[in-house]
Amino acid sequence: MAWRRYEGRALADTTLTGGSRDAQLEDHIRAQYPHLTDIRLAQATATESYDTTVEPPRRWYNVTYLADDGQGY
Repeated sequence: MAWRRYEGRALADTTLTGGSRDAQLEDHIRAQYPHLTDIRLAQATATESYDTTVEPPRRWYNVTYLADDGQGY
């Protein structure tokens, strides 16, 4: 397994906190990048941006995460 550090943005429900929020952020990353495996959130920083086109509204987070790209590097 070859872990790499990535940075990006992910959405989470505005009512979630702690581990529930982190799990939803990881799920969002998995949906964006299905080729990555075993994603582990390292850091999440809330932004002032929201997606209000969905219910419940979701907040954007700047995220740092570790993942295996399946390439073995």
